[in-house]
Amino acid sequence: MAQRLRSGTGVEPALAHALADGMVELTGLLSDLAYDLASDPDTLRRHMHSLQAIDRITQAQLAMADVLRSDASSEARLAAITLEGLSRDLAAKLDVYRLPPPAECAQVPDSA
Repeated sequence: MAQRLRSGTGVEPALAHALADGMVELTGLLSDLAYDLASDPDTLRRHMHSLQAIDRITQAQLAMADVLRSDASSEARLAAITLEGLSRDLAAKLDVYRLPPPAECAQVPDSA
């Protein structure tokens, strides 16, 4: 469940770039693992769908790293994502965080 964000919260640009670098490094490790697994024909036949899922994950991670590195508006960052469905999914998640906090219920005193 998404938490409401306080005004002024955000990621320092240097931290965003460091996070992006970390994502790219982890993506490389995941990609290497998938390549190793796919190099065995039996494993490839038995786990083709899982290996394809790993490939999609690595593409999504690289796209997210690009978003973290960008200084464009959030909408422009999301529009630049070419991976099918990812931009739409992230935009929906962004909208949840942008929702105003629920109004506090006004307590009306009981009439006596």
